[in-house]
Amino acid sequence: MSQIDPSDEEILAIAREGFLDEAREMLRQFEESLLALDDDPGDQETLNSAFRAAHTIKGTAGLFGCDRVVAFTHDVETLLEAVRSGQYQLNEEAMALLLSSRDQMEALLGDVSSATGDPDLQAMSKELSADLRALLGGSGEKKADAAGASVTSALAEQAGSDRLWRIWVQFGRDALRNGLDPLSFLRYLSTQGEIRKVKVLSSQVPDLQALDAEECYLGFEAHYHTSGDREAIASVFEFAVDDCELHIDPLSPSPGIDVAAVIAVTAELVEDAEADVVTVAEVVDEAQPADRRAASGDRRKSSRDRRSDETRFVRVQADKLDRLIDLVGELVIASSGAQLVAQQEGSSTFAEAALRIRTLVESARDGALALRMVPIGETFARFHRVVRDVSKQLGKQVELQITGADTELDKSMVEVIADPLMHLVRNSLDHGLETTEERLAAGKPERGVIALHAYHEGGQVMIEVTDDGRGLNRERILKKAIERGLVRVDQVLSDHEIDQLICAPGFSTADQVTDISGRGVGMDVVKRSIESLRGQMQLASEWGRGTTTQIRLPLTLAIIDGFLTSVGSTYYVLPMEIVSECIEVPPECGLSPDAGVGYFNLRGEVLPYFDIALLHKVKPALNGRRSLVVARDGNTRIGLIVDKLHGEYQTVIKPLSSLFRHLRAIAGSTILGSGDVALVLDVPALVSYAVEATRPGGGGRTPFSLNSNGSTEQVQRIS
Repeated sequence: MSQIDPSDEEILAIAREGFLDEAREMLRQFEESLLALDDDPGDQETLNSAFRAAHTIKGTAGLFGCDRVVAFTHDVETLLEAVRSGQYQLNEEAMALLLSSRDQMEALLGDVSSATGDPDLQAMSKELSADLRALLGGSGEKKADAAGASVTSALAEQAGSDRLWRIWVQFGRDALRNGLDPLSFLRYLSTQGEIRKVKVLSSQVPDLQALDAEECYLGFEAHYHTSGDREAIASVFEFAVDDCELHIDPLSPSPGIDVAAVIAVTAELVEDAEADVVTVAEVVDEAQPADRRAASGDRRKSSRDRRSDETRFVRVQADKLDRLIDLVGELVIASSGAQLVAQQEGSSTFAEAALRIRTLVESARDGALALRMVPIGETFARFHRVVRDVSKQLGKQVELQITGADTELDKSMVEVIADPLMHLVRNSLDHGLETTEERLAAGKPERGVIALHAYHEGGQVMIEVTDDGRGLNRERILKKAIERGLVRVDQVLSDHEIDQLICAPGFSTADQVTDISGRGVGMDVVKRSIESLRGQMQLASEWGRGTTTQIRLPLTLAIIDGFLTSVGSTYYVLPMEIVSECIEVPPECGLSPDAGVGYFNLRGEVLPYFDIALLHKVKPALNGRRSLVVARDGNTRIGLIVDKLHGEYQTVIKPLSSLFRHLRAIAGSTILGSGDVALVLDVPALVSYAVEATRPGGGGRTPFSLNSNGSTEQVQRIS
């Protein structure tokens, strides 16, 4: 074959990445089906779904020449087919082996780029394959040659009872354009049986001058020996059902066939076929778009359905999407600048044009951000396997309940939140849920429950991890906290405050670290990961009833609808969805001007407040009427005193540099249309600090200040 130029290598790399993406999706479907079968082994449709996923992985791997994946997955498929036909009853041993096989398939897919393969991985494949065949009472090992042809010793022994078939296939002119490789079907057939004779159908090949490298003119006729039936052979061509003419006819095996000789020449026959089609095979990868080759989807779909899917879904690299979001953010800032100039010029025509631009920019912003929103259900789904494996390891019966799986969250946040959620689930499994004996003694159902719940509230995403276990032992937590010097002996803490102590760095009540939870990673790491996303984490527990961990996250980290305010010459932005109302500063807020924190009466409801000027050491305006913004965080509301209200403002959030990381309750910054910098307030953090600062019995002091110089000045509470 001629050398493949760099552009072709790039196309092949993209196509292979597309194949791997689809294979991972099929693995996810395979695992979900197996876990569903674990709960209901008799669900035939779920069993069919698992079989189809394994079949698709094997088929597409064969098309890409991934023989190690094909060989191993074939044994998995054989076991599933035996279960489907009723020859084998699915049990705990088979389920554990199938789940281990799923992990092995994933590892093999990760090793496809290696020419020789990882020896340890191959050894594991051989061991698992032997275990799979042992379940069915089979034996023998697969052997593959360089051409990809493979046979088993059992096949040779059973040759007298197997059938010989004549396969005649002529590919359509658009086969190459649709991502098909005629040679790959021969390679794949040779892994499932014996090709005893093959003839290339070249009658449709035109003269060289009339040959179109993007069209397919070839077909082949083969005599094929296999233990499978007509349907099994036809399934090999399901992917090409609309791009070829196919005939499969039985042939009576000739008496006296030397099976050993047939096995020996199989690889040679395939090599001869390769030599006949080599000219056209070289241009296959040049002629086909990479995305079409990669997108196999459901192998039962028609080509029309596949083309329809290709027009509905387009793969986009994440860095390109991030660049688009950045450009939209700059467009938002530029639009704000245009509006400001329009106001300064006093031109109604200019103002109308600027308003129109703003409307279009908002639509572009919403559309761009929607591209990064993904359902959190994909993250939740992976915990089915975790709960199953860990619960069996601990000898506990556990049910995982998921609600709100369609709740959408920014993709970048979904990737970060996965590890904290994993730690919380493992913590509930290990420390939260009791053993079966303990649950029965406590009058609880023997099966424990872990629930994952997601929903939107006030423009934010709420994620809750709940278990119905023993709950937090506050007496033990407080004792440990006193021993570590986190709490004074005479200090009085509420139940809520005691619960939050487990998030202190390095805090643990466990007598020993286990492989299930802990492992040197404490709840403080989980909390820091969530706070890095501008989120908040709260714990609530009732002894004997269970524990709930609530995570509150913003919808996106990029662009928000903000409410612009100012104190002196400093601008502050609050997320628009948390602003309840704006009122004149109540008289009681000026009783102690040096504190900047206290209570005020809002129509009979007593709420805490902050004076942003005093807390951040910003010089307030000398004249003018000040305002109080009522902001909410869940069910809690606080007042924020500012100098001026500037109204709604589209905010492109920029991260603070490390120089300003010490600032408390600041979520980021933004650039105004005038070029000034505004600080984005972290209202959930302000609410938390306000509740602490004004807590009865708390000594009238907040444990940390919000001043801009990072000092530890404490703020007196107004009584």
